Amino acid sequence: MALFINIKRISIGLLLLITSSMCFANSSHNIYMMTLSILSYTKWNVPSPSLCIVGNNNNTQITNAFLQGVKTQNISLQVKGITEEQLALRSCDAIFFTQSTPESEQKLINQSYNKSILSFSKDNPECEIGSIFCLYTSKKGNTLFKVNLDSLAKSKIHVDPRVLLLAKNSE
Repeated sequence: MALFINIKRISIGLLLLITSSMCFANSSHNIYMMTLSILSYTKWNVPSPSLCIVGNNNNTQITNAFLQGVKTQNISLQVKGITEEQLALRSCDAIFFTQSTPESEQKLINQSYNKSILSFSKDNPECEIGSIFCLYTSKKGNTLFKVNLDSLAKSKIHVDPRVLLLAKNSE
């Protein structure tokens, strides 16, 4: 019986290792679909969390990309485009920064209406301050991300640890 349990554990471990490697190495998702995938592995306190796309007044294209992804993946998520100035007045469970500097991201997160907020950026290559998840496209065309663990801990939002295992530098 003990041998069966150990073989089962080893099999599950190998399966998880192979699966996580395949998901990471073969990621053909774009930044928006990767963001939605990460959001799907997040524990929310509300039935339909809101994702705010924060940028200039012309973020309609990015908002539409997220809306299409929500529809395709059948995710219960409200998506709305807002300006940086509106973030302090809107209740957002997650935010996606389109064109903010890391310093600006940090300032806006600190001033946001909702204090427990999951943040994403596509313009924060170092990921040392600002957003929790910093997404980018590698030289090979894969969508990758880095995680700012300090920001994640401060947000008090639970993201499945398997997602965090995928955040590594493979370039």
